[in-house]
Amino acid sequence: MGSANLITTAIALVLLIVTAYVIVGAIIATSEIVTMSQTERFSFQESRMHTSIDIFNITVSNETHVLDMIVNNSGNEKISQFKYVDIYIVNSDAQPILIPYTKTPGTENTWNLSQITPDIIHPNELDPGESATMTITYAAGITPVWIKVTTPNGGVYDSAYI
Repeated sequence: MGSANLITTAIALVLLIVTAYVIVGAIIATSEIVTMSQTERFSFQESRMHTSIDIFNITVSNETHVLDMIVNNSGNEKISQFKYVDIYIVNSDAQPILIPYTKTPGTENTWNLSQITPDIIHPNELDPGESATMTITYAAGITPVWIKVTTPNGGVYDSAYI
């Protein structure tokens, strides 16, 4: 009878140790995930703080339905994922229209990158101090009066009246 109590106690201790090991492991894994997430969020917020753009020289041709503008990267972060750059135009009816990026110029209600100057460092990326000429092809019947350009990291934008 005494040995049965001893075996039961030993099994209970082993189960207690295994359970504690699993719980501690789960707590450590969770804390690592939370720490990595907070670090990534901090890095993203810091990137947003160093991002800035300015819109210059807007020209509109209502005959060809093309709007050209120059966007200067006045921040300290490069802008490279142009497919995530959103452009909004507001027409005379005050209806905002999303103008997504395309690589093929001339597609209606899209924009494309005409050129980046000077484009010496990191070709095809808008480095700090460089300017990008963006061409928007809008639909017939739209008269753009206002434009907004947002960066890929969100929350950073510039807008201008046309």
